[in-house]
Amino acid sequence: MKLIVRVLIVMLLSGAGWAIAEPGCKQPEVLHFATIPKKSLVQQYQEFEPLRLELQRVLGIPVQTVSVHSYQAVIEGVLSGAVDLAELGPAAYIQTKSRDPGVQALAAYSFKGGAFTPEGSYYHSLLLTGTGVNIKSIHDLEHRSVALTDPGSTSGALIPMTEFKRETGVVLADYVGKLIYAGSHDRAIEAVLSGAVDAAFVSSRRADDYIGRGEAASSDLRELWRSRPIHYDPFTVSSHLCPEVQARIRQVLLTPSSARRVLLETKGAVGMQSVSDEDYRWLEPLVRQLD
Repeated sequence: MKLIVRVLIVMLLSGAGWAIAEPGCKQPEVLHFATIPKKSLVQQYQEFEPLRLELQRVLGIPVQTVSVHSYQAVIEGVLSGAVDLAELGPAAYIQTKSRDPGVQALAAYSFKGGAFTPEGSYYHSLLLTGTGVNIKSIHDLEHRSVALTDPGSTSGALIPMTEFKRETGVVLADYVGKLIYAGSHDRAIEAVLSGAVDAAFVSSRRADDYIGRGEAASSDLRELWRSRPIHYDPFTVSSHLCPEVQARIRQVLLTPSSARRVLLETKGAVGMQSVSDEDYRWLEPLVRQLD
């Protein structure tokens, strides 16, 4: 009889939309959020602030941002459980998922169009140079200097080392004179505009943001190459979190609210949509090529 009662309770709770906590899963007293460094972390966390407060209200616990200065550090934080919720790049998500199949992609932005990016849920890896230099094609980059962003970046490292090579036949390390990591997309663009490097691989979205902030004009940059579309960065939850906590985070991300509206307006986004492994699976063989 007790077993029947327990089964009925489980069925009632499931029907009401509540997940049953798995043994040993994490019910955090504080939820820790981190994001990969795409530009100034101060600015990134300022943009996140409305959503942080909404998560805090819905979850009923403090939500704290964690300053992490590399893609790999965010990955390790999610894997260890030190970071509960993260905004990962697509390649960083695949790397994390390969080591812990329990991590879950929940949601990603869709954006307004810009100088280099069409409106929607996808962006591109771009090879950009300055319009003030005599570089008209990738063939002009022989023995020149090129910037990547971070070894964990999709558009700023993975795609240049795999897709770019496959499409053009150019092996960057053998072709260009100097190949450096700038540390972020903004720094890579700054290096191009200042003449510190001759070209850089960056996210088309980050280039549009840079232009949107008035730090450059679209006429200052020339596109030399463009990748196939890449789905935007997924908000990802650690496998250590209990399912009901994951479900409530997903609800906050995907349910319209005043806090979410402010976040979207701040980022120039038009919406947020549910995502899953299938949206990023095509990147798996590319990631394996660099393992």
